[in-house]
Parts: sequence; C-alpha cells; structure tokens
Amino acid sequence: MPALPGRTLLRCSAPGPVICRLLAGAALLWLAGCATRPVDALTAPAVHLPDKFAFSGGQPLDNAWWQAFDDPGLNQLIDYALTHNFTVAAAFARLEQAKATVKQSRAGLFPTLTGTASETAIRRSRSGGGFGGFSGFTGTGGSGSGGGFDPSLLFGGGQDDRSPWSTQESLGLSASYEVDLFGRVRNGLKADRLSLDAQKAALQSAAVTLAGNIASQWYQYQQNVARVALLKNQIETNKNVLELTTFSFNNGQAAAADVLRQRRTVASSQAQLAQAQAQVQVARHALAVLAGRSSSAFDPPAGQLVDLPALPATGVPSTRLMQRPDVRQAYYTVASSSASVAVAIADRFPQLSLSANYSGDNSNSALFSNWILRLGAQLTQPIFDAGRRAAEVERTKAVVDENVADYQQTLSEALQEVDDALINEDRQQVYLKRLREQLDISENVVANLRLRYLRGATDYLDVLDALLTQQQLQLDLLTGRYQLLDYRINLYRALAGPIENRPIGPAGDGDNDDTSDSAAARTSTDAASVSAS
Repeated sequence: MPALPGRTLLRCSAPGPVICRLLAGAALLWLAGCATRPVDALTAPAVHLPDKFAFSGGQPLDNAWWQAFDDPGLNQLIDYALTHNFTVAAAFARLEQAKATVKQSRAGLFPTLTGTASETAIRRSRSGGGFGGFSGFTGTGGSGSGGGFDPSLLFGGGQDDRSPWSTQESLGLSASYEVDLFGRVRNGLKADRLSLDAQKAALQSAAVTLAGNIASQWYQYQQNVARVALLKNQIETNKNVLELTTFSFNNGQAAAADVLRQRRTVASSQAQLAQAQAQVQVARHALAVLAGRSSSAFDPPAGQLVDLPALPATGVPSTRLMQRPDVRQAYYTVASSSASVAVAIADRFPQLSLSANYSGDNSNSALFSNWILRLGAQLTQPIFDAGRRAAEVERTKAVVDENVADYQQTLSEALQEVDDALINEDRQQVYLKRLREQLDISENVVANLRLRYLRGATDYLDVLDALLTQQQLQLDLLTGRYQLLDYRINLYRALAGPIENRPIGPAGDGDNDDTSDSAAARTSTDAASVSAS
C-alpha cells in the first residue's frame, strides 16, 4: 500500500511533537504491514481447470434450470418450496443478520451524538429557620418558642409566602468521533460487506440445493408411483399364468410343482408391491418436508417420469464454475477474512478520538444562561498487551489461509461434480439402450417359450425363468429412466448459477400458498460479480 508521491503524511507542530512522532512511526509500520497479497492472488485456482468439459450440448442453460423438464408439477412445487422451506428461511435470516451488521459497521464512519435533559428540584433553607426543635413532636402544642416541627419548612406558607423550593433545568449534548487513521473502521466495514455478499451467495446456494433435492425427490416419487402401477400389471399377468397353469394341472397337462412355483411368483410380486407402496409414501413425505409442509397433509401435484431434455451448453469451466453460488460464497469468505487482517493490524496502532460536550442550565434565572462547551481529543496507543494484538494478527492470517484452502476445495469439488454428472449421463444412456434391447429380446423369448410349453415341447421352469427375467428387466428399465433424470439434475445443479427474478425466502403472513411478485421484491438477491470489493 504505497504512499502517494510528493505528499507529506504528517506535519508536526510545536504543541504536540511527541504525538506526531508517534503517529509517523506508527504509519510507517502500518504501511509495511499492509504489504500483503491481494485477494485475487490468494484465490487464484491451485487446481488446473481444463479449457472445456468432456461433453457439451447446444441448449442454453437457464438459471431456473428445472423448467427444462417442461413439468408443470415440478415447477409449481419448486416455486412454492423456495418461499416455504425452513432451511432456506434460516439462510434468509442469516442474510438479514449480515445486513444489520453492515449497518452497524457503517455507523462507525459517522460521529455519535447524545443528548440529555434533566429537571432538578432544589430546596434552600430560610434565614433563621432550620430543623431545630424536633423534640416538639412530643410536646404539648402549638404556641410559644418551645419549638416543635414547623410544616412550613417543607411545604411553604407561614410567615414568608415565598416557597423554599426551586427547579433547575439543564440540557446537554455530547458528540464523539473516531478518526479512522489506519483504516480499522473502513476495513471492518469492508469485511462485513464482503460477509454480506457471502451470505447472499449462501442463500442462493441453499436455493439451488433445495431445487435439486426437490427435483430428484420428485422423480423418485414418480418412479415409485410408476413402479406400483407396473407391479400391479405384473401381478395381474402372473395371476393369469397361474390360472392357466392350474387349468393345465387339472387336465393332467402340468405338474403340481408348476402350480406351486407360479403361486410363489404371485406372492413375490405382491411382496414387492407392498414395498413399492411404502416407498411412494416415504417419497411423498420427503417432498412435504422439502416444501415446508406437514407430511400427513401433503398431496403432491400430478406428474410422471418425463423424457430427458437436450444436453445444455456446459460453457468454459473457469467461467461457469465461478458462477456457482457455493464457489462465490467461498470467494467472498476469503475476501472478508483478508479485510479482517487489516482490521487486526490497525488495532495495533494509535486510535484518535475527538469529542465535544455542551451543557447549559438556568441556574442564573435566565434560560440556559450558564453554559459550558468542552472540546477534546484523545490519542490511545497500545504499549504492552503481552502479545495479544500480535497474536490476533497471526490468527486472522491463519483464518485467511483456511478459507483459501476451503475455496480451492470447493472449486475442485465443483469441477468433479460436473465431470461425474457428464460421464454418468453418457454411460447411463448406453446402459438404457442395451437394457431396452434385452427387454425386446426377452418379450420374444417369453412368447415363444409359452407357446412351446402349451404344446408340451419345453419345461415350465424355462417359461417361468423367462417371465421373471422379463419382469425384472421392466423394473430395471423404470429405475434406469429415473437414474438418467437424476444424473441430469446433478449436472444442472453442478452448472447452475444464482436463481434470479424469483422469490426466495420466507413468505409473508399475508401471502397465499402460491408465490407472489411481492415476495420477489422482498427478497432481492441480485448476483454480484465475482471480484474483490
């Protein structure tokens, strides 16, 4: 932090040479201590970022990425959850705390002004009067010079009609201001503003995570619903086969073991159905919690497993990943902790405070005719603290190193998430293609073996094995379709930037269950560019 050339930092005058020399030496030490690495250098990626991702599509990626599924039920659920989820509400509350902290820090840049007003009742003794003669309380009465307590001493009256009581009003104003010589207040404000930016990014990160969790849970719910329907169809098929097998047994064309095996197949399908029905309810409960609703009273909107949208354009890793809210949060945390180092350094140097105090009263019978004005300056320099402030500087520097490491780890994990989602989706599509081929072949095998069995040309075990294989392939295909959608959701989450132009945070008491435009105005979370403030 070099000084401006040709400028005199401090000009000493005769009244305070010692103080000026102290300030000059402190300034030189402070300038040397400020020669630290800039935030951009601290946060330069230590991991190598490739020039491009392994795969990329041509579809633009909207920050409201879930709309790419063209699923009205999912859109409705996410929009509702963004204003009712409790985790997002907690992140919103932390953002409000950060805003209030910035207001508190900004107040340190301005003087503080305090006013006082008082009114005092004063009693003065009368000439010749007094409280002598208290023994008169036990005397015989009223007249004579024997004394006794005179009530007029407290309440006036008597020989002199003037009241012994008087009032005095006073008014005081005091102001104080810390001259921010070494940037302690300014850097504290900067650190708090950067913490506010980090909390804005944290709210966005919570919103993106919530949207991803809801989308994943939504399609898991739809998969379980479809699984129940598929199992019911399989049970119906198995019962029909059981009837045919029983008929063949009654006519002497099938063995009793064939009937028993088919009954076991029906029972197995019914057991799977019971499990699938439970999974439907569990997935529904999970959706309810994500939406901030009671699990017992939540009824999800209608939906189904959708087809996979076109692959989005992944963009350049160095640009795309820096748009992620969690990466931005880690970056701003580093910048905030770096500003806190400057605060700790400035705390080791003198603090100059200016004060002004005015007080006035009406003791001379004229309103505020008696007044005093005091002006003062106070210079405070730590001399000995057993190394406490120096240790605080070292601690804040270590915090910066910790946050830099967390930032690098976050960036590295973000790159991994994108790469994992891309390769998983690519291989899953190949897997589903081969699965469909197996299912087509299996359907032909079942039809062929069933015909041969009715002609007595093959054993029933072959038919049963082919039927079970076909039904398992149907279930695997259903699960595979959900898994493919989930990989795409992971990709969207890994690439997603902040969610803009949507209400995020707790809905007001007067809001309906549906989202409203007023909530958007209430929760402004505009995206700030990733740069050191």
